[in-house]
Amino acid sequence: MYRFDSAYFLSISTASTCTPDDGSKLAPPFLCTAPIKYQYANYSSPGYRKTGKGSLRLQLINQRSDFSSVLFSGGLSNPKLMAVSNKVAFTNPNAPVYPRLAQGKIWNEMTVTWTCGYGINEAEPFVEWGQKDGDRMHSLAGTLTFDRNSLCGAPARTVGWRDPGFIHTSFLKELWPNAVYTYKLGHKLFNGTYVWSQEYQFRASPYPGQSSVQRVVIFGDMGKDEADGSNEYNNYQRGSLNTTKQLSQDLKNIDIVFHIGDICYANGYLSQWDQFTAQVEPIASTVPYMVASGNHERDWPGTGSFYGNSDSGGECGVLAETMFYVPAENRANF
Repeated sequence: MYRFDSAYFLSISTASTCTPDDGSKLAPPFLCTAPIKYQYANYSSPGYRKTGKGSLRLQLINQRSDFSSVLFSGGLSNPKLMAVSNKVAFTNPNAPVYPRLAQGKIWNEMTVTWTCGYGINEAEPFVEWGQKDGDRMHSLAGTLTFDRNSLCGAPARTVGWRDPGFIHTSFLKELWPNAVYTYKLGHKLFNGTYVWSQEYQFRASPYPGQSSVQRVVIFGDMGKDEADGSNEYNNYQRGSLNTTKQLSQDLKNIDIVFHIGDICYANGYLSQWDQFTAQVEPIASTVPYMVASGNHERDWPGTGSFYGNSDSGGECGVLAETMFYVPAENRANF
């Protein structure tokens, strides 16, 4: 039992260590590694001063690592470690998650991108797919990742860094116009066993010139938020939950989504890309979710961005062009 006061807060962290970097601490809470999320200890326990007891309910998503809750005193500007919980683990933290559809470069091609903890030296990534109630086929996937040195500056290379896992993209080709397809993500381990995601479905594009009504949703600057009410860095897009909820409820009336820049406002705190892809999964796994870079994904001095400011927090476009497939010839400038 911990006795909380208003200067206490609880953070959720995954395994990480401080690195001998420039020590940039750009926003509170001032910790050597940014937590996944954090919350004041009195958030849901208004009577804690009298009882000496408090509790919080926090939502965790699979981010390829174990989690611990950490109690700090001293507030956000001068945190002092008080206690660390036991670890909480997913059954398989490496499992494939958060599929994102995107239209391919030709009309009858759909791409599927997802995140997991298996590299190509551990398992073969693929998508099992086919027309609903029809024969199934396998399409292999390409694999990308990146390290700190791929990024341009703080906080992405310092306190905001987090291993992104592996990003896989598979190309589903020669789709029949307007047909409904089901698919699931798979990894064949080298011991012969398989790891599967749940099953999803999408509708293929119409034939070019076909008489049809295409219902298109276009927006920008959505961001992300925590459904449990907790906080994270650059936490100023609370309304994004309303947007994704409404889109999810109206999916039967949507054929494609265009998110035209300022995607998740991670601004160099990399764990928030996992949080964003989890938030949009009900949408992006069902209809093509097409993205474009905004200043909060791309801009960094001396990197060729349109504006020479530091709005990307050191990401300089690497996260956006890796986490989502874009059917562009030069993905660095999409």
